[in-house]
Parts: sequence; structure tokens; C-alpha cells
Amino acid sequence: MNNGFMKDMAKYLPAQVVPGLVGLVSIPVVTRIFPPAEYGNYSLAAATVMVLSTLFGWLPTSVIRYYPAYEREGRLAVFNATVIRLAVVALAGLAVLYSVPLWVLRTKMSDPLWRLLMIGGGLFVVTCAFNLLQWFLRAKRMVGRYSAFAVWQSVAGFGLGMAFIFLLGASIEGLLLGGILSMVLALPLLWREAMGRNVRIPLLGRIDPQAAGATFLYGMPLVVSNLAAWILSLSDRYLIGLFRDNSEVGVYSLSYNIADRSLMLLVTLFVMASAPIGIRIWENGGERESRRFVSEVTRLYLLACVPLVVGASVLSRFVIQIMAGAGYEGGYRIMPYVLFGVLLLGVQQRYQVGLLFRKRTSLITVATIVAGLLNVLLNILFIPAYGYFAAAVTTLVSYAALLLLTVWFSRRVFVWEFPWRSLLNVAMASGVMAIVVHLAGYAIRLPPVAVLAICASVGTVVYCLVLLALHEFSPQEFQAAWQVVQTVTHAVRGLWRSPAGVKESRAEEVL
Repeated sequence: MNNGFMKDMAKYLPAQVVPGLVGLVSIPVVTRIFPPAEYGNYSLAAATVMVLSTLFGWLPTSVIRYYPAYEREGRLAVFNATVIRLAVVALAGLAVLYSVPLWVLRTKMSDPLWRLLMIGGGLFVVTCAFNLLQWFLRAKRMVGRYSAFAVWQSVAGFGLGMAFIFLLGASIEGLLLGGILSMVLALPLLWREAMGRNVRIPLLGRIDPQAAGATFLYGMPLVVSNLAAWILSLSDRYLIGLFRDNSEVGVYSLSYNIADRSLMLLVTLFVMASAPIGIRIWENGGERESRRFVSEVTRLYLLACVPLVVGASVLSRFVIQIMAGAGYEGGYRIMPYVLFGVLLLGVQQRYQVGLLFRKRTSLITVATIVAGLLNVLLNILFIPAYGYFAAAVTTLVSYAALLLLTVWFSRRVFVWEFPWRSLLNVAMASGVMAIVVHLAGYAIRLPPVAVLAICASVGTVVYCLVLLALHEFSPQEFQAAWQVVQTVTHAVRGLWRSPAGVKESRAEEVL
């Protein structure tokens, strides 16, 4: 296995794990304070912020793509100023487009939901500014700084949100206010790190046509794809609220978030670590090396993610008992469908790589749009009769359709060997683990937390032992795993390192 991939994966770990853990920890706290209806309103507001941020996403992705080129040409000042001024124009336009319909529909929605959506508009503006500056850190390869701000955003945002709720008596909108305040406090320092300590960019000024055109043409097609992905993953909340009620939105959102965030930690890590390395191998090593790399990464993905999906599905009842308050218990039924859907999404991303190599990103957009529209159609047909359970099933079906379409498109331009033998071994080991965990889970008479901890430990041991018996691991992989542990330890200790004391790589990062 490519050692650079393992090291990069470990390097990004703090920025993914800490926010993910904060998100998971916040769920049992929030759901024990607020009933499903209020949590449903909060979920709708959060989903709205996400789709608005998607519309702004063309600028951050363009920073990653074009920053190294302008740096090489000595024109960073022009590029940075253009991006910041484009951001001001885009944020102002999106804020107007968001506010006008919200005021028009004021009488059509409840007061709590309208208030959350209004606060969500402010959160959208601050989040976009914060994320844009963070992507400048990624472009400059300041990974330590990037991780530190990501950790601050999640930890401080949740902490301040709880302070608004418990100390100031705010309702669930306190979570949104905490997120806004945490980023506002950090923005001056983030600006200094991203733009430079003594750099001042007037918000009103000339926009370079060449830089603006390049960023727009590169980023806007990705916005279309991301919007389709949003339809695929989040639009079901609106349809549940439309056809059923906000209590079901709350129950569905809770179980969906637990399943999605648990697995997305690994899925995102694989994407962040493998994408730039894969592009470099394609450019420098050729097609044969690229095929081998994609196959190896896919094998590691299956080894890491399949047992998590199987184990969490078997133990979903205990997970919900631990993570949720009263009124959310029935949501455990949808967790297996969400988990397997996200698993298929990760496999689909492995096949996307071939299309990225061949610069056929339009096919990714087509596949995502088709799957998103399928999801909406199935939800409209089945949610009225079957409620949020139907939304979970249709999500799995739509992710399966996305995978099949991407495989079909990808294999027309880039064929690589799928690790079928490893998949068989992983399936056998996960099956044995599932039987053991299921029997142990219902035989142990202890509190749910103890049951989950014991079953997770036993399941991990059983899974690894079966894989060893099947000769799935090599000595080199054990050595690589140890190196990852060392790299993670070093990354955590150096979360905020001095620029003078560390020579960070300036190699171009490809999204």
C-alpha cells in the first residue's frame, strides 16, 4: 500500500475525527432536552444552511485548484483579492435570494421554524466566509492550522450553543447562535493565517476577469453535482415534513445523523487522502500504477467500513437507546439502510476516480442527478403511506442506483480490478462477527453502554482473527498500520504548530 496515502490519511484525521465525535456527542444531549418536533425544525434549518453553502461551494473548490498556479506566477495578490470580492458579491446575492422567499412564506410556517430559518441565514453567511478561508489554508498546505480551526469550529460551536441554552435560556436556536459566535470569534485570526499577517484586501475593488472566469467555469459544474447530491441525501427531510409531520422529521434526522456521521468519518478520510495521491500517480506513474492504487484503496476501504456497517446495524437498538431521548426509540429500524447506503456511496467514490482521471466529471453530475431525481420520486410515492421508514429505504435504493450508473460510466474509460477476494473475506469475517455480536448483545444483562462497549470490543477481535485465519493481511500492512498510529500521535501533538518550526510540504493538492 502507498505509504503516502496512509500518512496523508492520518494527517487529516484530527480535522475529521474531533468534529465527528462532537457531532455524535451532541445528539444524545440535544435529544434529551428537546422533543422530536423541535429537533425536526432544527434539522430542517440545518439542511437549509447546507444547501445554501453548496450554492457557494464553487469558490472554495476553485481556490484549491488555482492557488498553486497563481502562486507560481507571482500573482497571488490578484487571485486572493478577486476571490474575496467574488465571495462578497456571491454571499450578498444568495442572502437576498434566501431572505425574500422566507418573508413571502412567513405565514405558511410555524414561528419556531421561521425563527430558526432566519438565524440559519446568518449562520450560512458566517459559515461560508469561515470555510472559504479554511480552504486557503488547505491550498497553502497549512494542515496544522486547518485542523486547529476545524476543531475550534466544532468544539466551541457546541459549547457556546449549550451556554446559550442553559445559561441564557435559549431554545434549540441556541445551537445555531453558538455556531455563529464561535466562527465570528475566530474569523480575525483565520483571516490573518489565510491571507497573511499584514495583508489588507478592500472588499470593493477590481475583479480580475481572467481569475473570475477560471473560478466560475471550474466550480459551477461541481455546484450542480453537489446540489444533486444534496437532493439525494437531505431532501427527504422536507418531504417527510410535507407529507407527515415534524416529529417524524426529528426521529428520522436523529437516526440518519448517527448512522451517516459515524461512517462518513471514514468515507471522507479516504477521499481526502486518496484524491491528491491518485492524481499524482496518474500524471507521473501512468495508467497501470493508477489501476493498482485504486484497487488497493478500495480493498482498504472495504476492510475498514464493512465491519463498521454490519456491527452498527446489528447493535442499532442499543445505539439509539444510548444516543437518543424519549420519543426517538423507533428510529433504530432505519439505521441499517442508511449505513449500507453510505457504504455504497464510498464504493461509488472509488469508481469516480477513473472519471476524474479522464476529466469526465460531467458523467458524475449526470449520475448524481439521475439518482437524486429517483430519490425524490420514490419519496413522493412512498413517504405518505410509510413515513420516514420509506425515506431510509429509498435512500439506499438511490445510492445503489448511483453506484451502478457510476460503475457503468467509469468502466467505459478506466478499468481496474475490483478486490473481489478481499470482499469475500470481509463478508465472511463480518458475518461471523455479526453472529457473535448479536448473541452477545442479547445475552448480556447490563446497561446499554456496557453492552455496546463489550460487543464492539469482542466484535473487533473476532473480525480481525477471522481475517488473519483467511490470510487477508500481509506483514507490510501491519507495519503500515503502526506507522499510521505514530503519525496520528504526532498530528495530535502538533495540532497547532509554529510555522517557523515546521517545514510543511508545498506540493500542490488536487481536489
